[in-house]
Amino acid sequence: MKTVLIAHNYSKNSFAIMSYNLAHYLADLGYRVIFISHKPYFEKKEIVKKEKGEIIIYSWPTKKRPTSIKDFIWYAKIYLKYKPEVIIGHFVGSNITAIVSKTLSFGKVKTLVYYHTLYNQIVSDSRGESIKQKILNIRKKWYYYFVCDIVVCPSAMAKKDLLNYFSAKNGVVVLNPMADRFVSKIPISNENIIISYLGRLDISKGVFDLIEAFNSYKEKKMNSKIILNIAGSGSQESEIVEIIKDNSSVIFLGALSYEKIDDYLNKSHFTIISSKFDNLPTVGLESLMNKTPLLISNSTGLTNYLTDENDCFKFDSNLDSLIKVFEKVEANFNSHQVMSENARKTYEEKFTLSDYCANMLELIK
Repeated sequence: MKTVLIAHNYSKNSFAIMSYNLAHYLADLGYRVIFISHKPYFEKKEIVKKEKGEIIIYSWPTKKRPTSIKDFIWYAKIYLKYKPEVIIGHFVGSNITAIVSKTLSFGKVKTLVYYHTLYNQIVSDSRGESIKQKILNIRKKWYYYFVCDIVVCPSAMAKKDLLNYFSAKNGVVVLNPMADRFVSKIPISNENIIISYLGRLDISKGVFDLIEAFNSYKEKKMNSKIILNIAGSGSQESEIVEIIKDNSSVIFLGALSYEKIDDYLNKSHFTIISSKFDNLPTVGLESLMNKTPLLISNSTGLTNYLTDENDCFKFDSNLDSLIKVFEKVEANFNSHQVMSENARKTYEEKFTLSDYCANMLELIK
């Protein structure tokens, strides 16, 4: 029985379901899957038996970020016990799983490590590239070169970013999927045009520019029907709350619990992604799945997989372009229903879990 190890979150929530679903997909095919879950945390080992294979679930010795010698030793024991042939690492813990596995297998294990966050985005949200960050980058270059057989990139933009900043030529694009939770589109009154933002309130997300452009547009067109919703939390939250407090056309909802996301997006005419740098934003996939077309910045990796004026309206991440996209929304609002149908088609053609699992299986083989 071939063994694959996945280090991620064993969860059906958000895009973590990609790994949860992949684990079950592989086990159904007869693989033994060792799953190391950061969140949720499993106090004891759990085993999910399948007709042909199985999933064995562990969590790290700590609920914090696993970086200690204790974590290395613990994982070395896991590796030696199961000797997985393939390692798939996401975020926290991927360094340990890939490095230890390569070392103990004398280079024979196949390592697939994810590149989820663009380097430009990290620098932007950190307000600049520090000396410490530059040193870490050198270490990361060695890691991608000597330890990783494949760096899985959720978009072509991520693959380019990986090459530009880490000189890594082993990037392979596999689009992140989204679970299909769609039931039906909730009827929305056309009395207002509801545009919704959902996500982190950090520098790279361009929310300040979004609000400034929206205010400029509303001053220019006093009878505009557009209402802007903002949901999320982050480093800029208090500043954003302050600048919109007297604006009746901007509604701040704060952070939304996961179970409220679909309803929020479903009741919107458009979802706006105003990022200055972004890979394949999860909210974009959730919006398409919910039959809600996008207003999307050209500075995201998702943009390349959408068609302007079909399932989205595209714009550049600057004030003038943002203002123009608001103009375009109102001028072409009669096409909203068709765009809504096309958004759903794009999701079904490019971002399903079944396609993701099939693509990952090819890399695992």
